[in-house]
Amino acid sequence: MTAAGRIVAVGHVGLAARDLDRLAAFYRETIGLDQSVVRPGVVAIFEVGDTDVFLLPGEPASVEFDLAADDVDALYRRLQSAGVECAAPHEEKQSGHRGFSFTDPEGNRVRVVNAHARLKR
Repeated sequence: MTAAGRIVAVGHVGLAARDLDRLAAFYRETIGLDQSVVRPGVVAIFEVGDTDVFLLPGEPASVEFDLAADDVDALYRRLQSAGVECAAPHEEKQSGHRGFSFTDPEGNRVRVVNAHARLKR
């Protein structure tokens, strides 16, 4: 495949929220994501590496995505101490990732996996 017209990244992942400001506070304060756009009641955008996670008002729908962490176990302990219910970390036999999951205040199930080395291009 030639370099032109190649997919180079996931641009964003979007989540709908009944209480946008509460969900934004959870991702900013509890999870620790860097919020780049703040428009209360309208949109909240977080930068996660080269991808944006954005929150919009609406009814939550099923969305599947992972957050990659440099230390899965440290993040698990931090979230547990903040009162976030998390499934215990475990090794995924199929993918080789270590990870766990939590459910955010709007009911979205989010997996956290260990970050892996990126392909060098």
